[in-house]
Amino acid sequence: MKKILLFLTMCFALANAQFYYDKHGECRGAYKDSLEHATLVGFAKRFHGPILMKKPVKGVKPRKNLKKIPEDKIQRTFDVNRDSLRKELWLEVEKNEIVRICVDVPVVAWETSLKSSILNDSCLAFQIPTLIGVETINVYFSEADSSKKINLAVGMKYLDFKNEEVLLGLFSR
Repeated sequence: MKKILLFLTMCFALANAQFYYDKHGECRGAYKDSLEHATLVGFAKRFHGPILMKKPVKGVKPRKNLKKIPEDKIQRTFDVNRDSLRKELWLEVEKNEIVRICVDVPVVAWETSLKSSILNDSCLAFQIPTLIGVETINVYFSEADSSKKINLAVGMKYLDFKNEEVLLGLFSR
């Protein structure tokens, strides 16, 4: 009975754990609570590059290796200047779009629940979900307590009818 209880406790703990990956997409471990800034810096030094922390998504099993997002599939790039980042930044994106965010300084860690991959020391590529809403990416820099939040407002593509004749409304014959 004790073995079964121990096994169930371990399964529950792993189910709620967040996983972190190196820049090559390999899983380097899991943790239950949020990591301290010093620990993130230590991981980045140990793995020679930024760390991608994946927030758990209900109903999705974590993978040992993440697939890289090809450069030719990226539809839009946001170049972000660290000096212009406030505590929070809002970016408007389209649903099911593949986006790249590049910061002008090296990043220690990225934290998100989106399907994503690290491109280099300061760029992250990710796929926007198909649901309209808000997604969050946390960015950690090497200085103590220097985390920033990037909020993604996920919307629908709009139609541009500037130079076209458009029939609005319903009509019957």
